[in-house]
Amino acid sequence: MENSIIDEIVFGASFAGTGIYLVWVAFLIFWGKDRVEQGAPMTVSKIERLFVLVPALNEEVVIAQTIKRFLTSTETLPQIKMIIVDDASSDKTVQVARETIAQAGCFERVWLWRRFLPDAQIGKGEALNWAYQKLATSFKKNDHIVCGVLDADAYIGRAGYERILEIFDQDSQIDLLQIRVGMFKKQNYLQKLQDVEFIVINNWIQNIRNRLKNAAASGNGQFIRMQAIDSMKPWGNALLEDFEFSTRFLLQAKKTRYAPDVIVYQEAISKVRPFIRQRARWAQGGLDCLFSYWPKIVGSKDLSFLAKLEMSFYLFLPFFSLVTGLANLAVLGFVLGFIEQYWLVLIMLLLINGIINGYILWLYAKKTGNLSVRQAIDIFLMMLVYNYLFYVAIIIAFYKKVRGKNRWVKTAHLGGEET
Repeated sequence: MENSIIDEIVFGASFAGTGIYLVWVAFLIFWGKDRVEQGAPMTVSKIERLFVLVPALNEEVVIAQTIKRFLTSTETLPQIKMIIVDDASSDKTVQVARETIAQAGCFERVWLWRRFLPDAQIGKGEALNWAYQKLATSFKKNDHIVCGVLDADAYIGRAGYERILEIFDQDSQIDLLQIRVGMFKKQNYLQKLQDVEFIVINNWIQNIRNRLKNAAASGNGQFIRMQAIDSMKPWGNALLEDFEFSTRFLLQAKKTRYAPDVIVYQEAISKVRPFIRQRARWAQGGLDCLFSYWPKIVGSKDLSFLAKLEMSFYLFLPFFSLVTGLANLAVLGFVLGFIEQYWLVLIMLLLINGIINGYILWLYAKKTGNLSVRQAIDIFLMMLVYNYLFYVAIIIAFYKKVRGKNRWVKTAHLGGEET
């Protein structure tokens, strides 16, 4: 009798999770399509300066490449400056950056600012706050100064920078702009799967947030009008400092927007363990934001009901994923153990996942044009395994949260050209 009740609970959780997942996917597909707002072409930008902050901790492998790509992209855009924020690196980041700047003779376009221990290496948010404070004391804030954030391995093309300036020019009410994230160095299937995730699924999510007027920052490729920043420490200490930052903006009735037509490229993680470590940090950061900001989100008078619902769903997603993920694994094991009786259930589950994953891959191939039939088949088969890596990351996140382990562990960048 007791086992029967447990079985019913597990099956119920699994099927409820599957139902919610299908509703969520349908919502993404029908409401997550790109909708690019076009305006008059930019002639002379009103943006006086765009400062690109690049937090750098032990980035000797990629920093020279990042600087060179920036110089190429902004050659005709003198109002855009890059600020390398060295966070007390123990490798040759400072030396490589100095040599690259000197060789290019770009002292007016790329600046190197250094932090030192014990005040350094206490999180990306603190490094950004320190750099912002220096900027705010050096330049008088106005609507025509924008501050951006790029990872140390990231780059944006010239057309992308022009479009960013154009968006801020066209809408003086925009306070925060997040652009689409894509991957370079897609040499193995884990890296290709990350590109699929960001180009299709994350893009769906952000497009929906655009429609709900709660577009969120994603860390890499966020741009902020400096006049809109009220605090000298705008970034928080959560391990998901980007979502925390944009949540603060939304709670202050600031206007945020996502631009699906501008892409920032970053290096994809090549190995499973660093990938799980990164996603565990993101999930733990989400838990930080849940406990700190969810009551404020629910009580906000500036967010719509649907925006509150979407943000709540996102914040509670680790709990939902943990319960339903474990229930799905238990049901799968049960079905495989009694395959003669439950083969139809197995076929239905495989068919549901197959249709959804197939559609995602079709969209990815359509958007990128760089997916062969053989690669599509291989990625299709690996997507289920990829999804279960997130469950491992969530379990680690809960463990670290309970144990109070909040140390920031950054993702190592290995360098490499786009492939």
